Amino acid sequence: MRKYPKQSGVGLILVFLKFFLKINIFIGRRITYLIAKYEAEEEVQEVVKSQKFDLRGMSNRLKNVMLHDQEVIDKRWDICKGCEFLNNNKCEKCGCFMKIKTRVATARCPIGKWEKEYKFIEGRKVNGTQPTS
Repeated sequence: MRKYPKQSGVGLILVFLKFFLKINIFIGRRITYLIAKYEAEEEVQEVVKSQKFDLRGMSNRLKNVMLHDQEVIDKRWDICKGCEFLNNNKCEKCGCFMKIKTRVATARCPIGKWEKEYKFIEGRKVNGTQPTS
């Protein structure tokens, strides 16, 4: 049997305090992660429910890649609705909320059912570049 050196009362208290501090840090990180996760899910669900996108809070770069052609958005969503990987408006392949992803021009289906849309930038400046022809 291995003998451990005797520790004084103060040394033992320090060991316990360090142990509890590590537990506290671990729990704090986990709680912070869970709060961020659930807050993000609530925000996404709110956007999906209302079907309204408030572009004021988005950066200009993201605004430039949002589709404004409802026909393309509807076509993409119709394809997604018939997909075997769609579960509660979320794709099981890529993990994206498809009601939002179908509105992003530079997004594509992870299994190739629809591709990126580049017609949205024809004749427009995108992020400071020259207009495409």
